[in-house]
Amino acid sequence: MPKLSCAIPTCQSPAKARGWCAMHYQKWSRYGDPEHPTNPRYSTPEESFAARTKRQGDCLIWTGAKYGDGYGKITVRSTEAMSVHRWAYEKAHGPIPEGMKVDHTCHNPLCCNAEHLRLATQKQNGENRAGTNRNNKSSKTLGVSFDKQTGRWSASVMHNRKMYWGGRHDTEAQAAKAVAALRNSLFTHNDADRTAA
Repeated sequence: MPKLSCAIPTCQSPAKARGWCAMHYQKWSRYGDPEHPTNPRYSTPEESFAARTKRQGDCLIWTGAKYGDGYGKITVRSTEAMSVHRWAYEKAHGPIPEGMKVDHTCHNPLCCNAEHLRLATQKQNGENRAGTNRNNKSSKTLGVSFDKQTGRWSASVMHNRKMYWGGRHDTEAQAAKAVAALRNSLFTHNDADRTAA
């Protein structure tokens, strides 16, 4: 009995399941289409960058591969990958000095618009955080938490491994204002607090 070939007209591989070869069957099971296009190979990082970015407001969003922490990943040589925002910064501004981070002023880890990227130390990069602490469920503001014992809102800021106290307040909004003022007196790269003030 002759072996049947894949049901895809341009494929001569032997049929394995549902009339398709192993590759086309796998595409069907993964994407619902046996002819789903495979990831294209780009000859240069610049070509990959152009094909895998799209405008979203002022941001230039990376649509390609990502690291587990949510930052974009670009292949720069056949086996070497790096964070796409660092690659974009270097293309626009030159090499990143040793020990420096690239900070997103827009707080979007997938943005690779060189105008939204700046050099920062680890400390400065941490100052420009957006949102709340991961383990704080009582407030939507970084540095503000509800004290159940007193029934008031506490304000505090960590700076250079030291806790700075911003007092207790009757409302979350008052505590948020106190925390922003405290960060403005201690930090240099807390853009969100400075634009709100």
